[in-house]
Amino acid sequence: MDAHPRHRPVVRWLVTGCVLIACMVAIGGITRLTGSGLSITEWKPIMGALPPMNDAEWQEAFEKYKQIPEYTLKNRLMDLEGFKAIFFWEYLHRNWGRLMGLVFLLPFLHFLRRGWLRGWLLRRSLAILVGGGLVGALGWFMVMSGLSEDPDVSHFRLAIHLCAAFAVFLLVLWTVLDLQHGRRAWRSDGSAAGRWSRLLLPLLLLQVVYGAFTAGLDAGRIYNTWPLMHGAFMPENVHAFGDLVKDLTDHRDGVQFVHRNLAWLVAAACIALVVALRHDVRVARTGHWLVATVVLQFALGVATLLTTVQIALGVLHQLGALLLLSVLLALIHATGRAVPAQAADEVAHVGPHTVGHGRE
Repeated sequence: MDAHPRHRPVVRWLVTGCVLIACMVAIGGITRLTGSGLSITEWKPIMGALPPMNDAEWQEAFEKYKQIPEYTLKNRLMDLEGFKAIFFWEYLHRNWGRLMGLVFLLPFLHFLRRGWLRGWLLRRSLAILVGGGLVGALGWFMVMSGLSEDPDVSHFRLAIHLCAAFAVFLLVLWTVLDLQHGRRAWRSDGSAAGRWSRLLLPLLLLQVVYGAFTAGLDAGRIYNTWPLMHGAFMPENVHAFGDLVKDLTDHRDGVQFVHRNLAWLVAAACIALVVALRHDVRVARTGHWLVATVVLQFALGVATLLTTVQIALGVLHQLGALLLLSVLLALIHATGRAVPAQAADEVAHVGPHTVGHGRE
């Protein structure tokens, strides 16, 4: 089923939003891996769109950076040219966010004026806008954690920021699927594929959280061997704190141990779902993509580890998580309960700038 002709511009708008969010995730990954995230020490949503325009403004920005722990404890040898290099990525990251705000807001206002956003689609669009704003606010909440005492941002706040961005991406993608294939409820249609795909999602999201923990703690830069961690399945340092929760959430060794072993579980679960339910037409349609993306993501993770987090591989690994979630979401949508026609057709009322009246 294709989207109604009147909704095709809305679909293009939302697909563009998905692409922009994916680019934002990539830029954010580069910002993190190059240590650029704390280079801009102030939150100026409007005036911050302009970079330093002359030598005096650059020097002022550099002096502000010199006041935070990252400079005093880690980058005391950095000169102005080095500061400009890290400033670039954080500046691009923030301005890409501003661009996304405009790309989401301006077409929204246009479609609203044309009467193309009604009922559930209007509510969904508003949720996307609010979610996007929240992701930006959480970004600053994350940066704040590295400006006072700790030279690094909190890996917990990093995980919240990343997961919020992923959540908005998935909400936009779900809306595209609703418009193209008919509205589906989150609740399963009762099939085995519906149940198992929904059970797989929390496992995959947990792996995304641990990926964020790994990035935030620079845990990918240790134990750069595979499949064992320097010859051991579980090195002694994994339980160095003697506190299970702290060892596995707040300690580099423990976090990498969980992340690399969850990868086996996620890959096995995806492949098992596809093999066991291959006779379900919905699984047959998306299963090969699910297997391909989970294998690719696994391989990217191993390559990232073996290269001590080479930047290009690290970014591709992060985008691979987004791609894998997208494929799984498509299966979840296909196996959701169909929304009754009357509720699904709330947006089909012809707007003031279209021909005809009543339901279609």
